[in-house]
Amino acid sequence: MAESLLLSRSRRLLLDTNAFIYFLIGLEPYFTTLSRLFGRVQRREAEVVVSVVTEAELLVRPHREGDTEAIERIAGLLSEDGIHVFALGRPAARSAAELRARHGLKLPDAIIVATALAAGCDAIVGNDGHWRRIKEIPYLHLDDLLSPGVSKMGYGE
Repeated sequence: MAESLLLSRSRRLLLDTNAFIYFLIGLEPYFTTLSRLFGRVQRREAEVVVSVVTEAELLVRPHREGDTEAIERIAGLLSEDGIHVFALGRPAARSAAELRARHGLKLPDAIIVATALAAGCDAIVGNDGHWRRIKEIPYLHLDDLLSPGVSKMGYGE
């Protein structure tokens, strides 16, 4: 429940790639939780930060399949007010290297975490159980944000 409180009080959150995918495809039970978050963004109560790594990861499948509608939908979502795509500068690149060395993260994951830190995020929202070991910034696992009694999907464990 502490995770839900942190989510509701956070002003700036980085969403990991899987959270965006779940939102875009409407995957329950996560879609409802993510819809509430995007509602906060629309009401200007919160901002979402996106790593350029996430943007690239979101676009791979639509490009592979030639799905221009999906490409446009992703571009539209990432262009909405309150959603900020952050590129990686050299200080954040060094931070990503340190995070990868310290936590054994894959480089794309380390870049995403470094982006959250560089952008001044309050927390990261995602569904990768391995990220729970990161201590530099709170990690809000989507399963922990579900309402009591809601069946969890268990991805990323």
